[in-house]
Amino acid sequence: MRLTFRGLGIFFALKVALNISRAIILKKSHHSLVLGGRLSEERPLEAKVYQTREFAKLLGISKTHLLRLENEGRVPPARRVQRGKVEHRFYTVDDIHLYRDRLDLPPLLDRKRVQLFLNFKGGTGKSSISSSYAYGLAELGLQVLAIDLDPQQHMTKCLGFDPSLDIMSLFEVLIEGENINQAIQPTTMPTLDLLPATLRLSIIESRLLNKDMREFLLKSAIDDIQKDYDVIIIDALPTISLLNKNAVIAAGDLLVPVLADYLSYDGLGLLFHELSRMEKNFSVHPEHERRGLFENIFIFVNQFKSNEIIARENLASLQRHYTDYLTTTKIPYNTKISQATAMGMPVLQYDPSCRGSKCIRQLINEVFGFER
Repeated sequence: MRLTFRGLGIFFALKVALNISRAIILKKSHHSLVLGGRLSEERPLEAKVYQTREFAKLLGISKTHLLRLENEGRVPPARRVQRGKVEHRFYTVDDIHLYRDRLDLPPLLDRKRVQLFLNFKGGTGKSSISSSYAYGLAELGLQVLAIDLDPQQHMTKCLGFDPSLDIMSLFEVLIEGENINQAIQPTTMPTLDLLPATLRLSIIESRLLNKDMREFLLKSAIDDIQKDYDVIIIDALPTISLLNKNAVIAAGDLLVPVLADYLSYDGLGLLFHELSRMEKNFSVHPEHERRGLFENIFIFVNQFKSNEIIARENLASLQRHYTDYLTTTKIPYNTKISQATAMGMPVLQYDPSCRGSKCIRQLINEVFGFER
């Protein structure tokens, strides 16, 4: 398709507007990005630092109990940093496993999990939520891998990676036979890795058609690395495609973000129809014959506006027809999530105390059965 001069003018105007909006957000929220006195503009995703009360809550104990354990020498003392005349205590994600081992606490998870974020309707905030969800799990000390299947690279961007970099994606793994470990990128969060998306994924469908066992290629690749991760989060395209079928076969849990509107409700019907058809086609596979396509399905409402009558009515319809799958947790409409997305970082880092962050953590607790 040829781009006219008028089209080029519109394109550059939009690009300038986006850069201006990013600059405004950066100026307003610079306090959220500063770590050790340095402002990170190129790669804002940073390792999590915990204060005493927050770290104690992660361990399931009180702040007083944690301080007493440190004084008694049963756990290592907190890390400290001098800022001016004040010495500040803090903990890092690396400390979580050390403290849990010292206190002989059981692991958070009893088994590995592969979870898929999928909806055939676009615009539900799937990538923004899935990237923050992955970050939230990594905050708990779980080793997490985020996999981006979408050539639009939204999850990749939300986790602070520049998609223009010459990096590998699942295209090289599934089509060219490269080792999946070579495509995985570490982030500045020690417990979070990313398998980024690139534009080459836009042509993967035609290449998958010529592959043997083409629906099972992603599962085979994930099986090779699953031992290295507690949770693998897959962000899928909003389409019916071979790559998405790969993701369905590879995952054990399905998470479906929906909006409280008619089109989302209609899209759910299409999604479940396709999943039902797939379940019949793949029932010959022993694993799927035993448990179906998924062990668990979670539908959660995103960008919920409780003050709108139509939103409440559509929520009631979802509750009537999808009672077994609908989560109690609803993620409200929150501008902080949009601002975090524009900055290329999870909202849990951008503003940890905003309503969006709290609800995403609540969703994690509900899905995994954590009591916090």
